[in-house]
Amino acid sequence: MLVIRTLKLVTILAIVAPWGALAAQQQTANPKGAPAKTTAEISGVVVDSVHGRYLSGAEVIIEGVNGTLVTDSVGSFKVEGLPPGTYQIGVFHPLLDTLNISLATRPFHVGPDSASFVILSVPSAATIIRSACPAQSGGQGRSAVIGRVNDPETLQPVAGAEVSIAWIQIEVSTQTGIRRIPHVVRDTTNAAGAFQLCGLPNSMQASLQARKGVAATSEVPISLGDAEVELFVRTLLLSGVASNAKTGNATVSGKVFLEGSPKNGVSRVELVGTDVVAMTNDAGEFTMTNLPSGSHVLLARHLGYGAATAPVDLSARAPQKVTITLPKFVALMDPVLVVARTNASLDRVGFNQRKKGANGFFLGPEQLQQMHANYLTDIFRRVPGLRVTSNGFDEVVSSSRAPSSLSGGGGCVQYFLDDMPWMSASPGDINSFVNGNEVVGVEVYNGSSTPAQYTRGMNACTTIVLWTRFKIRDLKEK
Repeated sequence: MLVIRTLKLVTILAIVAPWGALAAQQQTANPKGAPAKTTAEISGVVVDSVHGRYLSGAEVIIEGVNGTLVTDSVGSFKVEGLPPGTYQIGVFHPLLDTLNISLATRPFHVGPDSASFVILSVPSAATIIRSACPAQSGGQGRSAVIGRVNDPETLQPVAGAEVSIAWIQIEVSTQTGIRRIPHVVRDTTNAAGAFQLCGLPNSMQASLQARKGVAATSEVPISLGDAEVELFVRTLLLSGVASNAKTGNATVSGKVFLEGSPKNGVSRVELVGTDVVAMTNDAGEFTMTNLPSGSHVLLARHLGYGAATAPVDLSARAPQKVTITLPKFVALMDPVLVVARTNASLDRVGFNQRKKGANGFFLGPEQLQQMHANYLTDIFRRVPGLRVTSNGFDEVVSSSRAPSSLSGGGGCVQYFLDDMPWMSASPGDINSFVNGNEVVGVEVYNGSSTPAQYTRGMNACTTIVLWTRFKIRDLKEK
């Protein structure tokens, strides 16, 4: 297991206006011998070199000064009316806690009628990675993901937790075609709850998860940029409760914005991995209560808009707030190009491989494009063994082939949307939140023909697996 060494950055103090210069100015400005000021001021800025921006919201403590300053949106702080003397500045921020970094100046002296300006900077990504990750061989790159695992209620470190990052590498060759190569890198947290996942490639989409015993966080989506050396920093909250816990004492509220729309209701928000679903009001606002603590993921959908996720760290200590923006769904032109790229993307998620097994019914992008289906049920009417009926509000899909239909009732149907189970708030509601034109792949399985990854307990329902443009990126090969 790798161990992060504590870094201490000592900044150089830049005296903007030395005392001698100020004294000369004072004599010129006060020819009648008015008394000079006897107090001083200290100002400065805190820079986040990891993300290439100013560090806003950081607590600044000046030794010998009562109270705490907080940096503004451009990382600045300022204190006036200080008596002459020796001072030292320390900075505190969750980013520094996660990086296990102490950020402070050396002690420095300020005289009467003087102004001192300091610059404090978080070390660069390359510097932190060199400290956290010793030289390695066989890695995929020079980037890293580091952070901590804490208990969501006590905020105490969780030692001995396994933290993993998983991603898919795509290889294309004339000999083997398109290959999906899964990669997983793991580390175990130390006594301080710290972990380091080193030797990672840049330019990738991945998922991060912490696990200990029966407890696990959600698979939190992360991305690394295109720089040669990328550093991603994240604190994960891991509850001691089993990962299949559906309830707790945490609360989250927020707002869902619809891109380009003057109105923001009514959208569907779900806590991934639970049965908790909320609908936004006309203003796009929602609240979820009695949620399990820990690092989770919210998923929002609205008919005619692309889906979007938002990581959220839940705790009974304080309610959380999130903002989610859904992009406008735009029907794509150039069908030949779209179908070719979509087929390649479906290959990456295993759709085409399962289709070759002939254990279910499949609809690919070519057939779906010819349907021009505005509603999901327009697609399901073309699937043998599925029935579409109206309950007065929504169109409900049932199966004539599921075992539960043998008693004369409608056979149950369960959905997986973009590889995640769909939790229905009401029967048939999926038709109200997923546009038929978004769907680029359909898989339908009955009974024992259902692949293991889409089997939920002992449920014998017909399983419908849907792939949308939210998951299958037509326009960009990754």
